[in-house]
Amino acid sequence: MNIVDFSVLLICCLSFGFSCIESSVNLDSLHWGFMYVQALDLKRGLIPYQETFTIYGILTSWIQSLSLTLFGERMISIGIATGIFYSVSIFLSYQIFLKILPKYFAYFSTLVIFLLHTYIIYPWSNYYSYTFLLLSVLVFINARKNTNYMFFSGFFLGLSLLCRYSSVQATLPPFLLFFVYETLLKRDSKKTNFSNILFFSLGFLIPILLFLFFLIYYGVLDDFFIQNKIMLLDSEQGVTILTFIPTLLNSIITSGGENPVGGDPDSRIFSFTIIFFWNLVTLLYFLFQQLFLKKILTKDEVIVMAFCVVTLFGYLNSIHIYEVFRLANSSSLGIGVIIYSFVKILPRLGRKIKIIMLLPLISICFIWASSLLFSETSSVYFPWKLDTLMGKGVISNEVSIFRGKILSQKYYQFYDDIYNEISKFDNSYYIVNYTLDSVAMVINNLPKIQMSSLYFPSIEQVYPKEAKIIQTVINTKKAVIISNKDIHIAGYKVIFSKPWSFAEVPWMGHGKSIYISVPEKT
Repeated sequence: MNIVDFSVLLICCLSFGFSCIESSVNLDSLHWGFMYVQALDLKRGLIPYQETFTIYGILTSWIQSLSLTLFGERMISIGIATGIFYSVSIFLSYQIFLKILPKYFAYFSTLVIFLLHTYIIYPWSNYYSYTFLLLSVLVFINARKNTNYMFFSGFFLGLSLLCRYSSVQATLPPFLLFFVYETLLKRDSKKTNFSNILFFSLGFLIPILLFLFFLIYYGVLDDFFIQNKIMLLDSEQGVTILTFIPTLLNSIITSGGENPVGGDPDSRIFSFTIIFFWNLVTLLYFLFQQLFLKKILTKDEVIVMAFCVVTLFGYLNSIHIYEVFRLANSSSLGIGVIIYSFVKILPRLGRKIKIIMLLPLISICFIWASSLLFSETSSVYFPWKLDTLMGKGVISNEVSIFRGKILSQKYYQFYDDIYNEISKFDNSYYIVNYTLDSVAMVINNLPKIQMSSLYFPSIEQVYPKEAKIIQTVINTKKAVIISNKDIHIAGYKVIFSKPWSFAEVPWMGHGKSIYISVPEKT
């Protein structure tokens, strides 16, 4: 191992360390609570799609449930697992860049990814899916030396899809197009191409068919489609089949408009506009060279074309929300394509022009490094608070879900009040959640009867049996009800109400409050 390899490992370790800090200090009850409850349900033996609402990807939930076994039933555990996967993704990006770049330039490309998106912000499925996609790409490149590797490339792609189902439109087409390219434009034998496709398809189908067998065995195939449709309708944000391409192109050209928490686009989100068009032009250039000028492309040029295709399709992971963390986990290979272009062009230029071309790259690295921590950017919506890390944060050992976390005083007090109110009720009562606050739902470990920890009104329509059970529990005065308004249920009284502060408990909505209603005679 030389100094460059060591530096890359140091970057990966820094990213993991920062992800652990983010897992400790973040106050995001919506995203973190939602994923935590899914993992917790699997750990406790609930059947996915039948007894628990499992979305995005079964493999993500299963890995996170394993993290609860390894690191404890606490919210920080799923952050540790996600941080591991993201740091591995950074390392895999370096290994892939080495296929087309000298070591120092591969390192620089990796450094740019680190500066662009340093650590995880959610325990989201994108981080897991991208790690397996990079494994698939890396093995795919090496499969040119050994056809048997194609099996493992397909296998890792199948795992990537099982981590995030909605990534299929971004991850599968690049491989299909590359096989078409190999068949139509390359001079390899038809036998070799057929073997590659066969081994790849076999590897891809094994995890997919095993998952399909699981769904059929437990009789939850219909539930799988129902629950994914619910999530699709909830997240589509007006995007349809007819409008998704114009919507995405508009986001790329305008750098996504405003980020989800407000604020104007910054250089990080704008960089993906440059990455998109640079990779598009590079891909068209090589296709023109081969199709019209009849040039035989080198091995490196073919790999660069593959990077371009993976990068461009990766933008489809950001159809409904155009965000840095999604793009960094789908299209960051495009950074290597830009650096490759510089490596090829610079030797032909004079010294002054070289400096002029390199200056923007170096400048942007300094700009991103200066806002790496403690700054709100398009990569990090809620930066760390220095006073929380310097001793003014609260460590809670009483509430198991918060163990290992360092909370702000207001956030801690908010949930401590909820915890104390719900603690008055034993396990003969059931928690019923009509909010987006999964943390409040599981903070006391009262038994739950809802599949989803988040409230989706459509669930009551497609699962009338669950709605009937909830109504029975409410009628028998055995429910502790969490809501975002006083719902005035006969025989129940409000014992607690408190507003969510967006600054302290983000994503719960401005001007809304949490209410706890319990039977009047308790």
